[in-house]
Amino acid sequence: MKKGSFGYLQKKRVFSLVKSILFLAAVLIIYFTALHHFQTNKNIFSIIAAVGALPTGRSIVETVMCYRARSASDRVRQKVEEIPGISSCYSLYDLYLTSYERAYSLSHAAIGNGLLVGLTEAQDTDCRLCGQHICDMAAKEGIEGFKADIYRNLDEYTAALKDLVRNKEKPDALTAETDGDEREEVKDKNIGADRDARAAALILSISL
Repeated sequence: MKKGSFGYLQKKRVFSLVKSILFLAAVLIIYFTALHHFQTNKNIFSIIAAVGALPTGRSIVETVMCYRARSASDRVRQKVEEIPGISSCYSLYDLYLTSYERAYSLSHAAIGNGLLVGLTEAQDTDCRLCGQHICDMAAKEGIEGFKADIYRNLDEYTAALKDLVRNKEKPDALTAETDGDEREEVKDKNIGADRDARAAALILSISL
């Protein structure tokens, strides 16, 4: 299942848990089997087990984070998919964004015209700080003029989504009267589309 799909976090939890158990079992089996055979931990297999503990630790941390993240509810999915034209925007579910200080859980986010609107169902997610984190990351990647608004209320969020879709469907400039103006309008649209695509790729890359 692709990252950003509905139900992604639930699948990832199971996969990450199984992977962590297998990694841990492999490390323990290698270490204690070698210890029993050689009657000392000063052997090559102990070193192999120690090296294997590193990815095992990373996998366990990832598993813990997966279980801390909140998946999008069926109610959110239903409300989002009821919005006509939502497919014209980048529509992403089950996002868990991490920073040095904290993590932010987004049930859904949509991107269009240089704007991200997102919904959190997690009480520990600060909407203002989450939006600021996204804007800061976009600025670091050279995505200019990108904005982010995060909501906690589902009705307010669906209204924001509808506005996003309406603005997405509007032309970016007035109808041109000359070929030069037409070329400029197409150029602006292409720039906007590229910015949205880069922003969507960024959000997925910094999400769990």
